[in-house]
Amino acid sequence: MEVRASLLELALCVSEAADLVDRHVVDHHRRVAYIAHRIAAQMGLSEADRGRVTLAAALHDIGALSLGERLRALDFDVRLVEHAEPGYLLLRDFAPFADIAPIVRTHHVEWADAPRHVREGVPVDELSHVLFVADRASVLFDASAEPLGQRKRLLAEMREGAGRRFMPEAVTALARIGREESFWFDIVTLANRPGLLGVQDLAAAQQVTVDLGEFARMLARIVDFRSRYTASHSSGVAASAGAIAEALGISGDGADEVRVAGGLHDLGKLSVPVEVLEKPGKLDREESAVVRAHAFHTGRILSSVPALARVADWAGHHHERLDGSGYPDHLTASKLSQGARIVAAADVFSALSEDRPYRQGMGLGRVLHTMDHMAHVRRLDAHVVNAVRDCAGDVSDARREAAEAGREAYELVAGAAVA
Repeated sequence: MEVRASLLELALCVSEAADLVDRHVVDHHRRVAYIAHRIAAQMGLSEADRGRVTLAAALHDIGALSLGERLRALDFDVRLVEHAEPGYLLLRDFAPFADIAPIVRTHHVEWADAPRHVREGVPVDELSHVLFVADRASVLFDASAEPLGQRKRLLAEMREGAGRRFMPEAVTALARIGREESFWFDIVTLANRPGLLGVQDLAAAQQVTVDLGEFARMLARIVDFRSRYTASHSSGVAASAGAIAEALGISGDGADEVRVAGGLHDLGKLSVPVEVLEKPGKLDREESAVVRAHAFHTGRILSSVPALARVADWAGHHHERLDGSGYPDHLTASKLSQGARIVAAADVFSALSEDRPYRQGMGLGRVLHTMDHMAHVRRLDAHVVNAVRDCAGDVSDARREAAEAGREAYELVAGAAVA
């Protein structure tokens, strides 16, 4: 399914999802994107390159999917960075982001070390150096402190690394921008203002036709990469949802849109600590509350992209139940869309079929029996569950094949993180 969307809106959607990992990194991507855009403009780079570095900056730490790695990336003096290669692998297969993936891959390569990387067959894009300067400037900047009082110290530290750690021209450009008091105030207030300051025109210029399914697969991989136990779940739900939709007579773009919602239904689980995701026993009350919040975050983040409005509804309400006992909005049958009902059934089907830390996956017969009961007590839509039963073999095969592909993708990215 193809839609028109702004690349910048999509990138900020992805980075906002990544920010769920911990409050310490919230808005880091947005600040780096703004600083990188300003540096690139000051350097006189082309509009195309300004667009590339802004997008790369909005996604540069996307491979840092554990809290520890994300916090290490916020250490100004960090030398060993494990997240750049996974970030590259997560982005490269989504065509609109393919040309920024190499920038992300080398965004922690220091200026003096670039020739070695080139000799080893990993060329360093000039824009990686611009991004590195913007990233480290953002790390040095304390948004909770008075902004003007820290600019002298920040610029001095950046100048000290020019020609060694940092591209000299990019540091010079940052220093020139730093003469503007408004620049520092803008960085502080960035989170409270719509869009990225000064780059609204860029967002408008980057309206492109996007394959929504490809975007969903990339975003789902980012979610599932966090835990080996969920590494195939999103792809399995997407395939199950699509098969159920087709069994209900929904075809073409309609089925594709349901598939996308299934793939993105657990986006908000980036807010759930890995130790909770992988806990072998029953969750306590606080842990359960943290997990339940994921549905709200899913809907909130996806709704930031106008082209994803229906997907946001269906994915964000996949834990609602017809009797009103679900969450986060306690919707009843009269307010639950068909798309949300399908994704809910696909999620239950996939979750019951999969191995989890606390139990083995169920066989198909037991899965269907459980879903029949949930329909009987008005937790799931009986019409949708009947459709699942009518094509149970097809749904199961689609889920299994997609889950296997998801596991393979996880192993590829996870392997890069420890290589």
